[in-house]
Amino acid sequence: MVRIYEVPFHPHAGRAWEVRVSGKVIERCDSRYDALRCAVSRASSDGGDARIDVEGADGVWRPFGTDIKRPVALPMAALRASAPITH
Repeated sequence: MVRIYEVPFHPHAGRAWEVRVSGKVIERCDSRYDALRCAVSRASSDGGDARIDVEGADGVWRPFGTDIKRPVALPMAALRASAPITH
């Protein structure tokens, strides 16, 4: 079973960034950077059965591997936006 760590763009109630797994808050952090670091640390500890979903400023959630260096897969909207226009 894949564990999905979620890090939102905005803090919850303007106070703290929540790191969630399956919708359940597992940690609250003082900054988004700390929340990302927490998610990476926990996901890396889980091994190959984890990923990190990060919400962008545009509201789109993007999946990353535990190394957080590149997306696991591109969202469909990003694929459509990058497709060449042909007539």
